Amino acid sequence: MKGRAEPARVLTLRECAEVLPGFSIAGRLENDLKGTHQVVITRHLTDGVPYSYNASHKLRIVPRRDTAPYEVHHGDVLFMSRGTQNRAWVVAEVPDPTIAPVSFYVLRPGERLDGGYLAWYLNQAPVQGAIGQLRTGAGTPLVQRDAFQSLNVVLPPLDVQREIATLGVLLARERDLRQRLADATGRAHVALGANIIETLRDHHA
Repeated sequence: MKGRAEPARVLTLRECAEVLPGFSIAGRLENDLKGTHQVVITRHLTDGVPYSYNASHKLRIVPRRDTAPYEVHHGDVLFMSRGTQNRAWVVAEVPDPTIAPVSFYVLRPGERLDGGYLAWYLNQAPVQGAIGQLRTGAGTPLVQRDAFQSLNVVLPPLDVQREIATLGVLLARERDLRQRLADATGRAHVALGANIIETLRDHHA
């Protein structure tokens, strides 16, 4: 394939994507029955898996100011800028309009960067290590936007990016299924142990 003959490039994040701030929301986030804007929060997100809205995520608010510069669209990447778990998720499907709170940066890839690949890339251990070096502040650390935009991104051709992104999602889904199976097996073992002890007690009585 032609794309595979092309060398990978190394660009800074600011050279291949916009890094936009999340929307500052005052007060406690609660669903407003008259809300006009959906809000994406961390509990809606599964590590390594593209984000798609479903009805259980409903969290609507009425913003007090213009949200246009902060709205989230298909292909954008949500990056958790605060705390020590600075993970990324590509946006697959959201209602219009949707916003993300200020704890996120909204990354808008340029034409030569696939959002799924960018999310995968930012979640890889070497890049997570580099991101960790950018955190500042005590209590709740913050990845400063200026420093984050200077992060290097390795860009293979677009077709290769998309293949890598697809593989990354499959691996994440496998990991999630294995974890669910392990959790279910653990619960079954606990229940079996309790049942055995109860049976032994009944026989002793």
